This record gives sequence, C-alpha cells and structure tokens, in this order.
Amino acid sequence: MKTIKALRQFSHYHAGNFDQGETRRVSNEAAEALVGMKLAEYVDTAGDSDAKADEEPKSKEKAAKK
Repeated sequence: MKTIKALRQFSHYHAGNFDQGETRRVSNEAAEALVGMKLAEYVDTAGDSDAKADEEPKSKEKAAKK
C-alpha cells in the first residue's frame, strides 16, 4: 500500500472517488497508475514500507482462517 494525494477530483475504478487534495492509502498498482496519469502524487510517510504493507494482509488472512 502506498499513500497518494489527489491533484484534482477524479474517480478510479479500483480506488474510488477522490476529492482534490485528498490523501489516501491505495494498492501499489493503483498508486502507480494514478501517479502515471498525473492524477495524484506520492506522499512520503514513515509507514509506507512495502515489507510492512505485505505483512499486514497476511496477518489478517491468518486471523480470518482461524
């Protein structure tokens, strides 16, 4: 998961509706697409490490299976 900031208002099929200036965590794939289309920019946060993001969903999946 990456944190992005919307540069203008838009709607994205996978990430939903964004208001101008809104900051939100989205999947890496959605973030890359939105930044590539110049609809958003990356926001530097201390919690945006790929390793940490990969661990969180696995923990939730394990908890759901138990």
